[in-house]
Amino acid sequence: MNNIKKVISIGCSGCGALAALMVKKLNPSLEVTIIREPQEKGLLTRCATPYICCGDVMVDPSYKDDNIFTGIGIKLVNDSAVRIDREKKAVMTADGNMHLYDKLILAVGAKPDMPLIPGIKLPGVFTLRTSSDAVNILNWINSRRVRSVVLVGAGAIGIEKAYLLSRQGVKVIVVEMFGHIMSNVLDSDMAKEVQSYIEAKGVQLKLNQKVVAINGKDCVENVTLSSGENIKADMVVVSTGARCNIQLARDAGLELGKLGLMVNRFLQTSDNNIYAGGDLIEYQNHITGKPSLGQLRPNAVIAGRVIAKNILGFNIEFPPFINAFCTKFFDKSIAGAGLTELEAKKEDIEIITAKERSFSKHSMMQGKKPYVVKLLFNRRNQKLIGGQIVSDTENPVKYIDVIALAIRCGLGVLDLTTLRCAGQPEMSPDPGKEPIALAAESAFEKIFVNEYAYDKQDKEVVQKT
Repeated sequence: MNNIKKVISIGCSGCGALAALMVKKLNPSLEVTIIREPQEKGLLTRCATPYICCGDVMVDPSYKDDNIFTGIGIKLVNDSAVRIDREKKAVMTADGNMHLYDKLILAVGAKPDMPLIPGIKLPGVFTLRTSSDAVNILNWINSRRVRSVVLVGAGAIGIEKAYLLSRQGVKVIVVEMFGHIMSNVLDSDMAKEVQSYIEAKGVQLKLNQKVVAINGKDCVENVTLSSGENIKADMVVVSTGARCNIQLARDAGLELGKLGLMVNRFLQTSDNNIYAGGDLIEYQNHITGKPSLGQLRPNAVIAGRVIAKNILGFNIEFPPFINAFCTKFFDKSIAGAGLTELEAKKEDIEIITAKERSFSKHSMMQGKKPYVVKLLFNRRNQKLIGGQIVSDTENPVKYIDVIALAIRCGLGVLDLTTLRCAGQPEMSPDPGKEPIALAAESAFEKIFVNEYAYDKQDKEVVQKT
């Protein structure tokens, strides 16, 4: 640590910005530089972009001003990083300048994964990751008086955009290749809790379908589905995932995995002087132990803080991915963490599932709203490996943080049957109706009571024989 004088972060989003801020806070004497793309300013969370593109919030108020960096002495370089010279420990930018480092942070994120279909480059086809993307979508909606939008992909962000766009009076059609929405985070039974509500709000769901062509002369006019159906569209927004921005790392000769840039448990790359985090990296999944992606802002923020401390010699391990998430569609809140049933099946994990319904307030209170919690347990060791929530109010969605923490701490069925949550008539369900504990009780019955009864019955049969 005594030899460290210069720290550079390439990237100024959740991971890069937080790493730079934290390292400067912990050691103000260090020379800290952030290299970011020419058009970037301040600090913007990507969570704001769906609200910007629909006109709910403006761009400038969504940013944290550059003063959060410059005010504490962090240098900002608005230029593209084009090469890393590991031998010289230098970053080359597009203007030809060389920026020396002792420790380097790679936080260049990911880019939209665009399907290779005819018409994908037509004007009126958009992705949404940056504030510029959001502004371009908003300008297109306003200038073209958009009345119909096709959203490709029904993941959490796709559903959120469907909600925000339909709220503006735009006709929204969501095309999803799988049989239910948010298939990477929800089981089909939990997705059905939402799908009928989505359609009741006027959003059309085209499930088990693909967009095979985007058609138009000078701009988007319609799309063709794998069923042969043509759908009129004034705009298409593609939300089919993101690929790690590995080019800079590859050119520098850093070790890559199958999904992204490889790092160790301290978030060091194959070069110990270069750290990485956020959407760029692949990392161990908490449950399977296999490489996975964790392209969610909370993962990036915590990675930035861990990197900063490790640069200063604290040697803190970055926890494996659990990927807790939440989103909403009008009055429906949706959340999940850990594995789904399909993911567990792929990993050959035999599971026990339990589902319980409750209300946001005590049963005697007016204005109580229903919600449902589903838990997944590993039958072999009885540990919690996943959870999902669908609610008519926002309050219970924070229970997903309880579920994620329980997964991280290795809690099992018996642990959760004794879960004690704070209770108040206007703020929580009845203590006797706390759904996580009740779901655990249901799983307890399936695992212990029923199996004990069957086992006892089998032994009695053997004895009689």
